[in-house]
Amino acid sequence: MGNIKKTFLHKTLRIAALFIGGIAIGFGVGFVIGKIIKPALHADISAADVFLTILLAAIFFILSFIIHIVIHEAGHMLAAMARGWKFLSFMIMGVVLSRRDGRFRLSRFSMAGAAGQCLMLPPENGDTPFGIALYNAGGVLANLLLTMIASVIMFMPSTHHSLVTTVFLLCIIISGLYLIVMNGIPNKLAGLPNDGLNMLNLHKDEFSTMVFLRSMRLIGYLMQNDTSRLEAMTYMCDDRDINFSNPIHVMALSSDLSLAMLHMDFGKANAIMQRAEPHMSRMVTIYRNELTLERIYLTLIRPHYPEDINRLLDKSISKYLQVQSVFRPSALRVQYALTMIHEADSCKAEKIYEKFQRVSRKYYIQGEAEYEQQLVDFVRSGRYLQQ
Repeated sequence: MGNIKKTFLHKTLRIAALFIGGIAIGFGVGFVIGKIIKPALHADISAADVFLTILLAAIFFILSFIIHIVIHEAGHMLAAMARGWKFLSFMIMGVVLSRRDGRFRLSRFSMAGAAGQCLMLPPENGDTPFGIALYNAGGVLANLLLTMIASVIMFMPSTHHSLVTTVFLLCIIISGLYLIVMNGIPNKLAGLPNDGLNMLNLHKDEFSTMVFLRSMRLIGYLMQNDTSRLEAMTYMCDDRDINFSNPIHVMALSSDLSLAMLHMDFGKANAIMQRAEPHMSRMVTIYRNELTLERIYLTLIRPHYPEDINRLLDKSISKYLQVQSVFRPSALRVQYALTMIHEADSCKAEKIYEKFQRVSRKYYIQGEAEYEQQLVDFVRSGRYLQQ
């Protein structure tokens, strides 16, 4: 009964978010037609000028979304820094700014459903519920502030703006309202919880709060290549009930699997996979894909039938692996193992290995790249045959 109520609530909130977001866009389109395009059609203005005005509005609309995404992630960053969190990385439109060895670096990364992402390292002693909520709310609050500033300038009495300024401010306001609604009202974007849903889940679930902080620490230690703290980390899901429909709970399981792979504890990794396998269909796509890739690797390094791999490597997973292998060492590690063991093509595998080396040198999570090297070498040296 509780799950039915929760599903109904999530669907209601999703519909509300889409409805309010649609109203915001409709308001903007109506404003453009009523205040800009319609007067232009009645004035002595050429069709070319009208077309250029519409083109300008389209360009500004795209630009305003990018500005709001940057502001949104900066809001998360500033809110976290105010609580003593440390900067890890700042990702916008697939470009990641991170810090390694005291220097800022640019690299590529992509995550379904996220045009931006700001990762921060929580203090060792954690944070208060207010601090965690502030981190999650920081992005929406930043969007709200920018939208309010643009609205004040736009509708300030006795102020005349040029057409370019009017269109730009309007685009800032519309895109801001849309992102505030889509990120602020508890909802899922591409299956992942948005900021509002994160705040709701973390407020009422202590386990989710622990997962949120521990997962960010795991990434932070990997980025800092802090081997002592990585070695000291323990598993989160042992002896706990996991809701496989809850992305944060599945994040905990995924983090435990990552920790087992880092330690090359394949027995533990297989035990985690066996626990997850009956519930894969309930998981959001990104976690299902990630766990399937690890399942392929773990199957490859033990005695198996070729059909076991063919069954896992369906069309969607093959496409996901191909996309991720452009910039992620972990995907290339799986690709290398597939080519070396499943296809038995050492020449092709060698080319993948060379690509793995290039990608690893540029990868922004350097500690992860080094651990991935160990997993590749485990296959490359033939040690998997000794298991």
